[in-house]
Amino acid sequence: MIANTGTPRSITGHAISGGLIAFMLSGAYAYAKYKRKEISKQEAIVDTLKASVEGGVITACGIAAANALGSNTKSTAQGIIEASAFVGIGLASVYGIQTLTNKSCCSAPKFLTKD
Repeated sequence: MIANTGTPRSITGHAISGGLIAFMLSGAYAYAKYKRKEISKQEAIVDTLKASVEGGVITACGIAAANALGSNTKSTAQGIIEASAFVGIGLASVYGIQTLTNKSCCSAPKFLTKD
């Protein structure tokens, strides 16, 4: 055990609560941007949903890493490796979400040519 992180916490429960908190905060932020006519309604919805999923993933990975570092059943090296893996999964997940929702990534360019 590297640090006493207390009783292991529910990864699923924290993922849900992290997603809900991200939904509330990003929804308020996107709504404000929509009201100022900085983004469209569709963009506000997409940004809010994307942030909600990212918030859930980040929270779940953070809790899983904390559980790994505080586990009494693992050696220090095992805890560090497992925690690092969870952080890496979180990073890769957020990167994947950002890449998949990037407008230029998913929309094929339209080439118009005149014959």
